[in-house]
Amino acid sequence: MIRIYIVEDNAQLLEDATLCLNAQGFDCYGAPDAQSFNDLISSQQLPDVVVLDWVLPDESGLAISQRLRNNEQTNKIGIIFLTARSDIGARISGLEFADAYHVKPIDYLELGAVIKSVYRRMEIINSSATKPSWHLDTGNLTLHSPVGQLLNLSHREFILLRELANSPNSPVSAKLIIESWGEEWINFEKNRLELLLSRLRTKMKNISDDSLNPIRAIRHQGYHLMIPIQVHN
Repeated sequence: MIRIYIVEDNAQLLEDATLCLNAQGFDCYGAPDAQSFNDLISSQQLPDVVVLDWVLPDESGLAISQRLRNNEQTNKIGIIFLTARSDIGARISGLEFADAYHVKPIDYLELGAVIKSVYRRMEIINSSATKPSWHLDTGNLTLHSPVGQLLNLSHREFILLRELANSPNSPVSAKLIIESWGEEWINFEKNRLELLLSRLRTKMKNISDDSLNPIRAIRHQGYHLMIPIQVHN
C-alpha cells in the first residue's frame, strides 16, 4: 500500500483529501502545517509520496521540498505540489524539487492517478540507485561494510542486526529484540537496549564512508534498518 502524507492548511480540504485518498486504497495521513508534518515524518514510517500545499502558515511547501531533497533519509520520497498557482514560472521553480504538480481545485481521482505515476517513477529510480549492501556473516558473527571493513559483533549485536535485516520493510519492536536474546521483556531494563544500540551505531559508522544513521528509532513501534544488510550463512 502506498503511504501518503498530505500537508494542507485548509482543514476541510485536508479532511476531504485524506478521506478520498484512503477510499482509493492509499494509506494517507494529513498534517495542517510544516511543524505537524515534521512531527509526523519523525515519529512514523517514512512516506512513499508527500503532497505539499505550496502556501503554508509556518513554512512554504517549496522550503519543505528543498529540505526533503537535501536529506539523505528523505531524498527518495516522491513530492507533489498542490497549489492554485498555474503560471509557468511557478511550475518551473517548483519542479526543481518536486516530481509533479496538481492545480486546485482538486480532482481526487486525477490526484490519485498522479500519485501512482510518481510512485512508479520513484520505484524505478530507487531500484536503479540501490546502495551496496552490508553483509552479516552468521558463521563468525561479523558485519562487512560496503567498503570492505569488518566489524566483530557480540552475540546480542548479531541477533539484533539479524532481526532488523529480516524485517526490511517494517520496524522491529524492542520486545521482539529482547525476547530474541532469550530475555524476559517484563524484567529487562530498557535503557540497556538503547545503550547497546548507541554503541552499535557508532561502531557501524566507524567502518563506513556513509554518515547515515544505520538504525532508526521509530516512536512506539521499535527500530528500523536504514541500510541494506544481507544475511549470509
